[in-house]
Amino acid sequence: MKLTVPRRAAGGLFTGLLVVTLALCPGCGRPPQVVHDEECFQAVDALWTAVTSKRSDLVEQTATELDRLQSEGSLSEAGHESLQRIIEQARATEWQAAAEKLKAFMLGQRKARP
Repeated sequence: MKLTVPRRAAGGLFTGLLVVTLALCPGCGRPPQVVHDEECFQAVDALWTAVTSKRSDLVEQTATELDRLQSEGSLSEAGHESLQRIIEQARATEWQAAAEKLKAFMLGQRKARP
């Protein structure tokens, strides 16, 4: 006897398993963490100011600072890549989209508990 599962039920099962997996996976879906380093945190804050004030000159200054932090090892490659995508949006004058992504990045930061 062959057991068959209707497609709709199989899709619901997959979705349910995915939700449970993500819920049990700490850090999954969160942006790379930068709050462990004060300079990185300040640079992200400066990027927020640059993006929300629509100041291309400040975006460039902050991009240079983030490059320095990444090359020194203070900012992870994943964090740098995430912020570079936001910077590219700002450079393309997609200010609102850049601000929304940066806000999500910032809200996803979690300070380590003592």
